[in-house]
Amino acid sequence: MATLKSRKPSTASHEAFAGIEYRGKQTRTGNSSGFRFEGALFKSHPEFNGEVKAQIIAPGRMLVTAESEGRKKEDPAMASFLAFLAQDIARNPEKIRPLNPARARRIARLTKGIAVNPDEDLGGEALL
Repeated sequence: MATLKSRKPSTASHEAFAGIEYRGKQTRTGNSSGFRFEGALFKSHPEFNGEVKAQIIAPGRMLVTAESEGRKKEDPAMASFLAFLAQDIARNPEKIRPLNPARARRIARLTKGIAVNPDEDLGGEALL
């Protein structure tokens, strides 16, 4: 049986639940394999009661996304990172620092003369 490692969220907002970790394990379901999680996950996040999509985003890392009609197509890894970043900023506003002017000058110097087209198709391959 999976266990829930809970930390009481400060608000009932979606972002407040992002820090809760749900643990589970692989199990057999008929002729297929599946993942079994404690019911608390599905009670706290009913959006996962329907269709889901899983993407491998790194070795040992899988992103599970609730499928939803009308949801705009977005990069799930980027959306997850931005949600994490927003949550971290909200929890730790004292860690926010203004951009150092010397660093801004260095960035400008390093990127001087580089043409950028935000609409350019970079393809589906990882660019790292």
